[in-house]
Amino acid sequence: MAMPRTLSDTVVDGPLGALLRYPRVFLALFCLILFTPGLTSLPPLDRDESRYAQATKQMMETGDFIEIQFQEEARNKKPVGIYWMQSLSASVFSSAPFTEIWAYRIPSVIGAICVVLLVFGLGERLFDRETGLAAGGIMAATLLLIGEAHIAKTDSVQLACIVAAQAMFAKFYFADRFGEPRPGWAWSWALWGAVGLGILVKGPLTPFFCGMTVVALSLWERRFGWIWHTRPIFGSGIIILIVLPWLLAIMLVTKGEFLEEAWGRDFAGKIVSSQEGHWGPPGYYLGLLPATFWPGSLFLVPAAIFAWANRADPVMRFLIAWAVPAWIVLELMSTKLPHYVLPLYPALALLCAGAVVTGMRQGGMIFSHITAKIGIAAWLLVTLCIAFVLLVFVPAEYGAGTGLFLYALLLPVLLSAGFAAYFLFQQDAGRALAAALISATVLAVAALGAAVPRLDQLKLSPRAAELAASAGATANRGEKLAIAGYAEPSFVFLAGTKTTLTTPEGAAQFLIDHSNSFALIDKETADAGFRKVLTAKGYTPEALGQVSGINYSKNRKIQLTLFRLRKSDN
Repeated sequence: MAMPRTLSDTVVDGPLGALLRYPRVFLALFCLILFTPGLTSLPPLDRDESRYAQATKQMMETGDFIEIQFQEEARNKKPVGIYWMQSLSASVFSSAPFTEIWAYRIPSVIGAICVVLLVFGLGERLFDRETGLAAGGIMAATLLLIGEAHIAKTDSVQLACIVAAQAMFAKFYFADRFGEPRPGWAWSWALWGAVGLGILVKGPLTPFFCGMTVVALSLWERRFGWIWHTRPIFGSGIIILIVLPWLLAIMLVTKGEFLEEAWGRDFAGKIVSSQEGHWGPPGYYLGLLPATFWPGSLFLVPAAIFAWANRADPVMRFLIAWAVPAWIVLELMSTKLPHYVLPLYPALALLCAGAVVTGMRQGGMIFSHITAKIGIAAWLLVTLCIAFVLLVFVPAEYGAGTGLFLYALLLPVLLSAGFAAYFLFQQDAGRALAAALISATVLAVAALGAAVPRLDQLKLSPRAAELAASAGATANRGEKLAIAGYAEPSFVFLAGTKTTLTTPEGAAQFLIDHSNSFALIDKETADAGFRKVLTAKGYTPEALGQVSGINYSKNRKIQLTLFRLRKSDN
């Protein structure tokens, strides 16, 4: 089956038809509905987000935009691109001391919106406008992308670079495949500029995902000439112009340690061994797919049937080459985290959208397969579990309780999901997609807008920083404050760069050595050692206040007490 690669001139009936006149406006608004709830109420997250935000904050404090540091420690793991983007957004949307975490998340939100619009554009080119709109909607509502849009780190921006580069590769591939003129120089600029920006944001991952697609597609068809049409020598120059100036600067500053750690220990180390306990067996990502790709996972089985049945079609080949080879490599890697496969989800969204729109136009025959019906039942079970965890379990476990309001929000989530399953059982793919997206929208708004603000037990760092600030302990970027028993990056970000992370004995000595200083001490792990040192040296601590919560990085309850030395002991 030859897939149309030009804009559809006909507007079909159904849930998608009325939106086809202004699809980008609709998708942008849809993204804002999904990506903005909880953006300001979600506290700084441990550990990666707060490490990125703190390193960015230090750049603004010091004026050094070359070296990346967390306090005094070099952070030689990822390139500088995301830190520059975050420093720009934080400087525009916040002010000193730059502790408004939502301002650092703006690049992630923009990156996620760009991803959705790029997926729409690619779907419009590979299929038609309706399929592009469906693919953009599925991608926007994907739980994993919604999560990454709310976190101040690299993945949303990197994904935008990858999808942009893949769209350019598709342009060159299909031009060669169908005997069309080679795309002009502007397309090569866009292609290699996206690759270069991706490298500046997250190192070799953009070339890895794009390279896997290009190599797999070329081997499949035994056609390699089209790669030369992308002007790779020219592209190498573009990448060098984007990456080399900062890379040379950081290599000089760190005496070569950046490249050794970023490539040798961080990237290569994740391939050969499990890092930081993030291990998973082969099949890890496949097992998580029904949840992380939800609600689009409703259409995964029909999409697989659709793709395999039409595997001779160049569009199907391109999307399969994008999704499958890199997926296999990631499953074989030792280090695994759920978001590592996010760059493959746009291909899945496009395949699902192709299956949905084909089903709408051809009577939904691909949804009558027995495996598709089993998939629908499994999707309903996954939906129930996700909704229960986000709206019932998490608020009950980490907040003041679920409450009648959150229970009430379960109803529209489950009801619309039930309609989605029912419509698909009836082979009405268009209405099934609309109902699934409604379910995802209600769940995202409910979880991020209503449940997250109730999670008081997870706000230990903000509450501890507020306690310290009320006593004046965080003035001058926290140089008068030490903390023992709790060393999460989120606290450093909120309390100040000069906050001293130390042992119980070190905190006691800190109070002795620094006049008018303060120490936050965890009751269970640090209090005894802290008091023992002070008592032995003739000092008595004075408690100024107390906060408690859960250190979710270690899944442990924490009770922090703010101390200073008694006036008579100073």
